[in-house]
Amino acid sequence: MSVREVWQLTRELLEATALPWPAEEREARLVQVDELLRRREEWLRELRPPYSEEEQRLGREVVAWNREIEARLRQVRDEIGSDLRITEAKRQANARYVHPYEQPLSFDGMFYDKRR
Repeated sequence: MSVREVWQLTRELLEATALPWPAEEREARLVQVDELLRRREEWLRELRPPYSEEEQRLGREVVAWNREIEARLRQVRDEIGSDLRITEAKRQANARYVHPYEQPLSFDGMFYDKRR
């Protein structure tokens, strides 16, 4: 019964996407989630109606779990984006510190003497 396999893989995916995702575990968990999604996609292609009552019940559970999985993955994506923005800001601040005269001077809010 392939619906049962899809249900089982979706359950594993739900567990794999459990929050929080520490930064040091992120890469390994992304690989695991990717593998589970790939395997589940293969099983989804095999699904053929008609479905029994139990298969329909499992299908409804899978749909509910999918919403939760998508929300969790969106949150992880947002965390990764935030980390990237912070890293880029740190990199730029470090570059300005190391090479302070490469950036044009900003005269906002300070007195500028034209005669200089």
